[in-house]
Amino acid sequence: MHLRRTGRLAILAVAAATALAVAGCSTSSKKVAPVPAPTATLKAAPAPAISPGVTADSIKIGFVYPDLSVVKQYVNVDHGDYQAVFTALVDKVNASGGINGRKIVPVFGAVNVISPAGAQDTCVHLTQDEKVFAVIGSLNADDALCYVQIHKTLTVGGDLNASRYLKAQAPWFSDLRGGDAAGDGLKLFDNGGLKSKKVAVIGYKADQYTMNSVVAPALKKLGVTPVATAVMDAPITDPAAVAQQTGVFVQKFQSVGADAVIVVGGASGSFPAQLEKATSYRPQLLFTDQGQASAYSLSSGKHDFSTLNNAQALGIASDWNNPPNQACIDTAEAAIPSLKGALLDPTTIPTGKPTFGTSENVSCRYLDLFTAIAQKAGKNLTYASFQQAAFSLGSFVVPGGLEKANYTPGNPGGAVPLHLFKYDPTQQKWALSTS
Repeated sequence: MHLRRTGRLAILAVAAATALAVAGCSTSSKKVAPVPAPTATLKAAPAPAISPGVTADSIKIGFVYPDLSVVKQYVNVDHGDYQAVFTALVDKVNASGGINGRKIVPVFGAVNVISPAGAQDTCVHLTQDEKVFAVIGSLNADDALCYVQIHKTLTVGGDLNASRYLKAQAPWFSDLRGGDAAGDGLKLFDNGGLKSKKVAVIGYKADQYTMNSVVAPALKKLGVTPVATAVMDAPITDPAAVAQQTGVFVQKFQSVGADAVIVVGGASGSFPAQLEKATSYRPQLLFTDQGQASAYSLSSGKHDFSTLNNAQALGIASDWNNPPNQACIDTAEAAIPSLKGALLDPTTIPTGKPTFGTSENVSCRYLDLFTAIAQKAGKNLTYASFQQAAFSLGSFVVPGGLEKANYTPGNPGGAVPLHLFKYDPTQQKWALSTS
């Protein structure tokens, strides 16, 4: 099984694709400057010995999460009450003595996911108005750069890939590598049989680094030359533009005979939803991010999921009931009785039903990781001591994860490996492949 790690792009893409029918549009795409390909280790920017938001007895932390109430008109998605769950977990830490004697003071930042300025507004509020020591939680694509690059604020969470990490001006750690692991994972698709297929590649502009510096070199190494590549640059907040552009790319792929499409990152929602409108064209879909693919496969409303016949995806294997996650579930249920029995693995929840476990797991993963590092940093808590502690943290049991992360110098993303998942149409869910 896997953890459902659905991003803002995927949620909005599903909403956009299901909101309006397809029409014509331009298929032009913009080129981006090349960036270094990911390596086994990533060089960290020097961290200053500063402690914004830290007093003798407190640490101010900003918690970021998506405000999904604004997309209810498009897609039925409910992760539960992020603020309530995070508060319960923070209260537990504080009741146990805090972090080296300091109590956590939470500040909440709900991101308006359909506002172009939503993520930036939250970032400015937490870093400039509240002046938090750190930001943790659910950060989509380039959103983390507002914190770690522009406002130089310590961050735990988000899609940490080489391209973004090279820009960071503050310590940044996560358990997600933002597509960097996909390069090694592509060989898992069809047991290495991609060379026999006509392969197309599609992704959003925000995923262009992964497309150019991870997927393209990996395909070349496998001896695969794509018959077409498409970059979606329509505004994700404009359902009409997204539907129009995606429809054109579906037609383009069909015209060149692509029988397999590698769907990168956030396109996992919009491309298959638009593919439903094609009368008979059903290429094999190969997703680089299983968590984002779930935003489509678990979306409510009327769908033709024949688009997922033989679909495969790369994702992180999970163990929902591992001890750290179970401890968080117990804490949340004790503080919020209405959640008793409701904090289940999101992959086991029927389509269209609330996935309260999502907010619990996001809160648990990043608070646990932050706490472990901050505890190791000791009483003298600064950005410098936090960074040094993180790179000597070593093995870390990710709440809900099957495999441990490993934090060492050059591995700020924890180096959790990807596995192959296959879509099971009879169960309407993704299953970890054993072959």
